[in-house]
Amino acid sequence: MNRESAKWAPFESLFKTKDFLKEYESKLLLHPKPILSEDELSELETSLLDAYHTQEKVEVTYYYQGRDYHKQGIIRLIAQGKVYFGDSTSLYLDQILKIKDTNY
Repeated sequence: MNRESAKWAPFESLFKTKDFLKEYESKLLLHPKPILSEDELSELETSLLDAYHTQEKVEVTYYYQGRDYHKQGIIRLIAQGKVYFGDSTSLYLDQILKIKDTNY
């Protein structure tokens, strides 16, 4: 490391500061799982069944380990508390927060 590059990396001069800051920033983004109301659960169930029967591509927002993630795909099967997608991935029903049709 030459002098010029060291000038622009002040936090890396301390032992493992960069790793600590990355870990701290990622922990700030964590949040508890949102609780859905009965109306939201009913709407989610209707949207799931509609997406399954129409076989159209949807965007699913789901919760996993303190964060919200998005997944796009076609729902191929709903069974045993899981939703299976065309790309051989699956999600548990209680992870799913929102479903949006990608055609709109």
